[in-house]
Amino acid sequence: MPDLLSVEDYDIILDALDDEDTNTILKYFQKFELKPESELLDAPRYGNNDIEIYTYLDYILSHNLTDVIDIFIDELNLEITDDTLTHSLKLHNINTYNYLCGLGYIPQEGTLKYNVQICNSSIVDSILDKEKELIEYLDEDDIEYIYDIFEDISEETVETISVLLNYGIDISLFKNMLISLKENVKVNANNSKYDNLDIVIEIIDLLESNGL
Repeated sequence: MPDLLSVEDYDIILDALDDEDTNTILKYFQKFELKPESELLDAPRYGNNDIEIYTYLDYILSHNLTDVIDIFIDELNLEITDDTLTHSLKLHNINTYNYLCGLGYIPQEGTLKYNVQICNSSIVDSILDKEKELIEYLDEDDIEYIYDIFEDISEETVETISVLLNYGIDISLFKNMLISLKENVKVNANNSKYDNLDIVIEIIDLLESNGL
């Protein structure tokens, strides 16, 4: 039966995490039989980018604590999965994501889908450059995220679509998107609320020039 974690012990653990004091971290994790996925004592709390975090794993991903990531993997049997890579991006820490990729972990379909949905064209490009066949996992639901909020369409949307087209995505997946964008342009042509109509028209031209 592990000892009961006190507030004082918890504060020591948090300080050790912040300092990346791996000896203290291991000592306390073993003493209290904690795991990377164990819940923080004061969960939810805010991470490095003001996003709610719930576990010790969230904590180290949010704060890009690379030395702690290493001991979690080596000493506490942390399994890095595609969900871990995606989660580091959802916690808004690209440095953690890049570090995990640098360790040799390769993003898969979940990470690709997430970055398509948020129109992060550079990550989409880097994933498909290494694993081109992952493009086959994209579907109409992923594409719908791109245009679901009309006012959020931006140059990054254009870049993401261009990347997908360059890697041979099935153009028919954009059929509903093209219909929606044309309708929105017709309805909002004289609406000063939207300052992205030129970009939307650029996307329409891009899709039609690719055979849609």
